Amino acid sequence: MSQNRNIAITVIILVMAAAGVMALTIYNVWVGSQYGGEGNSEPPEVAADNVYLYDEPRAIGDFSLVDEQGEAVDESMLRGQWTLAFLGFTHCPDICPTTMATLSKADSRISDRATEPQFLMITADPERDTPQALSRYVTFFGDDFRGVTGDLETLRSLASDLNATFTHSTDASGNPVVEHSAHLSIISPGGRLAGLIQKPFDADTVADTYEAIQSWQPGKK
Repeated sequence: MSQNRNIAITVIILVMAAAGVMALTIYNVWVGSQYGGEGNSEPPEVAADNVYLYDEPRAIGDFSLVDEQGEAVDESMLRGQWTLAFLGFTHCPDICPTTMATLSKADSRISDRATEPQFLMITADPERDTPQALSRYVTFFGDDFRGVTGDLETLRSLASDLNATFTHSTDASGNPVVEHSAHLSIISPGGRLAGLIQKPFDADTVADTYEAIQSWQPGKK
């Protein structure tokens, strides 16, 4: 009887241990899915000289803004998927539409093996870039494109967290002039600044870089 009891206890312990291993495996798969799948914690090799990935992604501060649909958004919009963010404005005559068109082409060149990124335009001209203006502008380039506007200082702080900046002035005729950084900010599914793509860049560079980071799991500490 005692021997049977010992066997039963041993079986229970083995079952509990197996259940623990299974639970840990499921947890690890879940964590991996939150950061782009199973992969490497080290930054991947990227061929383009104008792509820089941080060894340790940088924090992005809290913010409260409005999206292109007029809905309140905060830093949580940057979590759960990779985001390629760009500082621009809808009245931009050249850099912004060119960059947005490049991102639209890159979106079509990302393979089906990769998850879809979020493309985000952060306005540097909130006075003119209402949610309605942003919606007309960003949705022209694709369904995965979003925009945010709102308080000037909040936008300036968010831009700073993305290693970007913008200034306002007027020309000789008194017309508003907006100057801004033109790089792409790579934001991880954890909502942290993971890297930059500096100009000049093309659709292939953006698509190849994005696919390269799919298995990267940055900032999990």
